[in-house]
Amino acid sequence: MKAIALNGYGFDNVKLSEVEDPRPGAGEVVVRIKAAALNRLDLWTLSGDLKISHEFPHPLGADGAGEIDSVGDDVSNLKPGTPVVINPGISCRGCELCRAGEHSECPRFRILGEHLPGTLAEKVRVPATNVFPFPGHLSYGEAATFGVTYITAYRMLFTRGRLRPGEWVLITGIGGGLAQSLFQLARPVAGRVYVTSSSDGKLKRATDAGADAAINYRSEDVGKTIRGLTGKRGVDMVVDSAGGESLIQGLRSLRKGGRVVIAGATAGSTAKLDLDRLFWNQLQVIGSTMGSDADVSDMLRLVGGMKLRPVVERTFTLDQGVEALRHLDSDERFGKIVVEVL
Repeated sequence: MKAIALNGYGFDNVKLSEVEDPRPGAGEVVVRIKAAALNRLDLWTLSGDLKISHEFPHPLGADGAGEIDSVGDDVSNLKPGTPVVINPGISCRGCELCRAGEHSECPRFRILGEHLPGTLAEKVRVPATNVFPFPGHLSYGEAATFGVTYITAYRMLFTRGRLRPGEWVLITGIGGGLAQSLFQLARPVAGRVYVTSSSDGKLKRATDAGADAAINYRSEDVGKTIRGLTGKRGVDMVVDSAGGESLIQGLRSLRKGGRVVIAGATAGSTAKLDLDRLFWNQLQVIGSTMGSDADVSDMLRLVGGMKLRPVVERTFTLDQGVEALRHLDSDERFGKIVVEVL
């Protein structure tokens, strides 16, 4: 079968390749991919910076939607031809954390495309527990985007962040896939949604989409501006995937008793916390990664109930997969990038 695969690290070593067709083992299914969606994770894997050992050729891609192609032994509830979206987080299903329903906390947790052969391919093999029906108002291309970023966003907001109706939320770095997912899931629930970016163009698009205010963190002090916008109160929750100085600004934006949920460190893996502010204002710093089966099914139910549609910035074909990855690496994206496979 065809796949956009690594044959080494760096853009010079990624190309449309012929790789072996997957076959399902016990408890597994093979999904014939109709569409895949890209994430920043694909670029990190491509670069080799993650220091993960891969067998080449290694198909990239975490997110995907398609139809069941074949099933392995012990799979009786899924039939060939069934439309599904893939949860890209693979857990062992047997450890104490998996058995407690916390699949993304599994010590052997892995992600398609990062650790395992991915979805930028005509077919992919996954555990049967990792495929879900998706809302009928979505196309395959739209459904494919409800993987890494939306699962992560749902867990950040509702499972780890415990967002309650009417609370005020600050989303950092609007424009990227995770921030867009956070915005779409939070907007119907939150009382106010504020966003930040270094791009005035992205900030305008966010306000046009319903953000209550948009802050350019290059030219404004985020904490001070939020204080001004909220009558010195601050927001109830900050959701952040940048870390570094962004985390510090987020903590300064919180009300007393507020919390910041962080799911990334693209701007820096270390931050100097003001512990006086942390304990005196009774703030919480909460980590979050991907999601559980319950997070995935609850997220899809919310998407279906609200008839949410992802912001798709651009669509490519599988033959254009390398071009799609290069476009992902550009700075002026706003929304998800989809690769149509079949």
